[in-house]
Amino acid sequence: MMEENLFKMLNNKFWMIKPQFSNADIKAVFSLRSFKTDGEIGRKAFAKKVGFNSQSLIVPSQTHSTNVNFVSTAKLIKSCDGIFTNEKNIVCSIQVADCMPIFVAHLSKNVFGLVHAGWRGLANGILEKSARLIIENGYRLSDFEIIIGPSIQKCCFEVRDDIVQRFKSEFVIQTDENGKYKVDLQKYALSELMDSGFEKSKIKFISECTYCLKEKYHSYRRDGKNSGRMIGLIGSS
Repeated sequence: MMEENLFKMLNNKFWMIKPQFSNADIKAVFSLRSFKTDGEIGRKAFAKKVGFNSQSLIVPSQTHSTNVNFVSTAKLIKSCDGIFTNEKNIVCSIQVADCMPIFVAHLSKNVFGLVHAGWRGLANGILEKSARLIIENGYRLSDFEIIIGPSIQKCCFEVRDDIVQRFKSEFVIQTDENGKYKVDLQKYALSELMDSGFEKSKIKFISECTYCLKEKYHSYRRDGKNSGRMIGLIGSS
């Protein structure tokens, strides 16, 4: 897995992807715990803060599904966990609190997207479906760069047999405690992206663990129903 200093912290409130994607017209941002993003008002406030039009958001109602959509207008989309567009004046958004925010950007064209990938979506094939959607809309996967933002890492993603059976053994680490296991979701995501046709050299990671870094990130696994959410946005700058 490739990792670089991809995010620049601004005002201790959010990350701006740095350096930008090869396509300088595309901007991606990710909120930290210190930026309040609760509800629709919070998401719009974050968009406005980072220079996006707060009325131009695509907002998927995330259900840990494998549903992905190519979207041409700003709106709420029911039961959806991946959104892509080639419209310059709209902004893709997702919320996460341990799951992977996956930013996708074309090298030169105004095409970009965001995928919310937790263990369920990964195991059920959301990355393969995203790749297929891009191809169906007339684009080559080799023309896209991917950045996977902060999420729960293998140090803290501990599961039992019913979940671990959904993953190949090469991504599983057995612990000595009561038959529990840990899964390397980032390594699994890389494998799925490459198998789907994306190029390894164009995939990068932020390896910070949302569970470990309590002062910096929300974590549903750590805080349960009391957990807040981080917001990911990508659009034309």
